[in-house]
Amino acid sequence: MAIPRVFVRNPGSKVLALAIALAVWFSLSEERRERTSERSYHVPLSIVNIPPHSLIASPLPPSVDVRLRGPFTALRQLEPDKLEAVLDLSSAEPGERVYRLTPEDVNTPPDVEVIALAPQEIHFLLDTLGEKEVAVAPQVTGDPVPGMRVASVRAAPPVARIAGPAGVLARMTSVPTVPISVDGRGATFSTPAAVLSSGSGLRVRQGQVVNVTVVLEAEPTPPAAATPARRRNAS
Repeated sequence: MAIPRVFVRNPGSKVLALAIALAVWFSLSEERRERTSERSYHVPLSIVNIPPHSLIASPLPPSVDVRLRGPFTALRQLEPDKLEAVLDLSSAEPGERVYRLTPEDVNTPPDVEVIALAPQEIHFLLDTLGEKEVAVAPQVTGDPVPGMRVASVRAAPPVARIAGPAGVLARMTSVPTVPISVDGRGATFSTPAAVLSSGSGLRVRQGQVVNVTVVLEAEPTPPAAATPARRRNAS
């Protein structure tokens, strides 16, 4: 019985195609035979696409817990340092916001799926970025030598420009300096002092260091007790 010519034409190509088909079949069947595994990871939370002139004005969790499921080999070869959960704020508007994390927010390989996330919701405050000039309030600590007292404290320049969340700036009236000790002082003195940007997201734009003058004066002498007048005897 003669073999049809279609089976003997280009034998090399047919052998190659058969080998590729067998390799694909073997690979797929091996994946089906491989056991499925689950693992938990602690991954960092990354924030991307923060709107211009905006900032997050509340604490955020630094990381989230994820549980992954996939082929045993794929999970074993996974590099945990390359995993992260991404919080995309491209469409966020100012105010208190709640972002619900989904499996698509975690960058996993195609054959690995996210089956659990904790926390599932991220609460945060998105505020606009602003600037404001506020008074510098020097902090003075300690006690001068006996007989002297602090008469006045002044800073030069007297104001500093602070940048940060507009909502926080609206409530600010002053910013402190680092503590300035007057312990053992007996005369007026001046010293440089750094201005502190106390508060989440705040920073000093201008006036990071001011010159503080502490004026000391003698404590007033208490008035002498009055001597009672003697009564004259009646004549």
